[in-house]
Amino acid sequence: MKNKNPAYIIIILTFALLLFLTSCRRSINNISTEIELDNGETGILAGNNAVDFYFYYPENWAIQRDDAMITISVSDGDRLETNINDPVSGEVLAIPLKPNIIATVFGLPDGQYKTAGEYWDNYAVLLLEGTFPGFEIESAGNLTVDGADAKKYTYTATLLDMKYKVSQIIFFKNRQVYTLQYTSTENKYDTYEKVLDTVAETFKFK
Repeated sequence: MKNKNPAYIIIILTFALLLFLTSCRRSINNISTEIELDNGETGILAGNNAVDFYFYYPENWAIQRDDAMITISVSDGDRLETNINDPVSGEVLAIPLKPNIIATVFGLPDGQYKTAGEYWDNYAVLLLEGTFPGFEIESAGNLTVDGADAKKYTYTATLLDMKYKVSQIIFFKNRQVYTLQYTSTENKYDTYEKVLDTVAETFKFK
């Protein structure tokens, strides 16, 4: 079931770097589960019956959530110290922050935001500016995702005293908003940014 609340989706997309839920894999019929990527690596299928799309990701990444929101991540990240102590050891607990990509789709209210750029300028960027300290757009560009005109925005933001770098690809089809978002701590961003390209290039509508 597609969520129709854009505010809910934007907030979840940004906070999802801290939330890695148990996988619930669902099969997709008549689609290859593996392909060879341009760099020679094996691409693994991501997609399920809750969404109308699928894509491929590198084999060294893993599915973390697989329902109406698909999340993939790689086990190479920083750790964010909390103010919570382990009850046994007494040590300060730390949350692992894995570079991740989130893919989702949700419905648009009728008559609003006719293009991805309009949606970003008049809604998404205003919400991000009001939510995250140090929000700053670094770049914006155009691309195509399975025939759909898309916009790609890269920005930085601070959450719990940690600086993150995010690239978000936004595109529309049939009054639905599709987002592909790559989030990483700033120092890990360059290492995995091309995985977002892989996801966008292999993304297909069913």
